[in-house]
Amino acid sequence: MATTTDGPGTARGAATRARILAATAGLLSSHDSEHRSVTVSEIARAAGVYPNQITHHYGSKDRLVLDAAFALFLRDTTRLQAAGRRATSAEAFRQVLARTALAMPSTPLVVRALAAAGDDAGQRERVRLLLAVLFRQSERYLERVVTEHGWTSRSGVGRDARTFWSAVFGATLLADAGVTGGPSDLDLAGTVSID
Repeated sequence: MATTTDGPGTARGAATRARILAATAGLLSSHDSEHRSVTVSEIARAAGVYPNQITHHYGSKDRLVLDAAFALFLRDTTRLQAAGRRATSAEAFRQVLARTALAMPSTPLVVRALAAAGDDAGQRERVRLLLAVLFRQSERYLERVVTEHGWTSRSGVGRDARTFWSAVFGATLLADAGVTGGPSDLDLAGTVSID
C-alpha cells in the first residue's frame, strides 16, 4: 500500500497546510478591496503547491477560505483587545470596541466566508466551531476587562460577546450588500451591557 509523505498528519503535511493557509490569507487581504474571490490556481501558485494539494489538505476551496478568513480575523481581534485596554471608562470601552470591530480589514472577509457556508453540512459545522472559538475568546477578554476595572455586565459577558459579534457581522453584511449608512447610524456599543 502506498502512503503519502505529505499527509495531513505528518510534519511535512502540517508545513504544507500552513503554507497554503498563509498564502490564502495573503491573497484574501490583497483582494479585499476588489470584492472578488481568489482562485485555486492563484492559491496554489502563491503557496508553491499543486492545486490538488489544496483539496487534499482542506477538502475544498471554501473550507480553506473560511479558515484563512478566520485566521486573519482572530489576528485582528488582538488590535481590538489592545484598543479596549486603553479605555478608561465603560462607555469609552464600548465605543472603542464598536469602532475598531467595524474598521478591522478582516471583518468583511470573515462575513463573506460565513455567508458562503450555505447548506453544506461540513462547512456549517466548521462555522459553528470557529464561532465558538471567537465567542469563547471574547468572553474571556470581556471577563478580564470587567474584573480589572470593577465593572459589571447586566446581560453577562457570554451574551454580550455573542450579541456584539452578531451585530458587527450583520452591519458588515448590510454594508457589503450596498445598504447606505455607516457606523454613526448603528449603536453597536449599545449591544454590550458593561457599566
